[in-house]
Amino acid sequence: MPLSESKPKPKHNMPSVKIERSEQQSITPGVHSAMIENAVEATSKAGNEMLKLEVKVGPLKFTSWVVFTSKNSNNVADFAIAIGKKVVDGKTLVIEVEDCIGKTAKVELAPGERINEKTGKPYLEIKRWLPSTTEDDLSSDEIPF
Repeated sequence: MPLSESKPKPKHNMPSVKIERSEQQSITPGVHSAMIENAVEATSKAGNEMLKLEVKVGPLKFTSWVVFTSKNSNNVADFAIAIGKKVVDGKTLVIEVEDCIGKTAKVELAPGERINEKTGKPYLEIKRWLPSTTEDDLSSDEIPF
């Protein structure tokens, strides 16, 4: 077939549309399941120990930090519980990189302070880490004894 000729288009008129979904539209503020894809030990600008986390929520990727200070101990405890670590009041808690990578946890997403220049709307950010509840872990309505 010479280059100037083209194949004829099919004659059937089937409804069709090219799907172009925005990833931002598929994730809204609220509670979502998140996967921690990577974690590294780091130091905050103030010199505090922290974990820098790469977290995936649906199609979106977030960077989050867990800063180890006494003032932030409630947030650290919430994160630890969310990834399945046991937290005991009054005891020292150690969270290692290996404790985080590959863990699935619940997070609450909320609009942050940074504004998307294209949309004029705030970017979503991880507001807090949430513990899984017993209802989430039960596969039936039966109460275990």
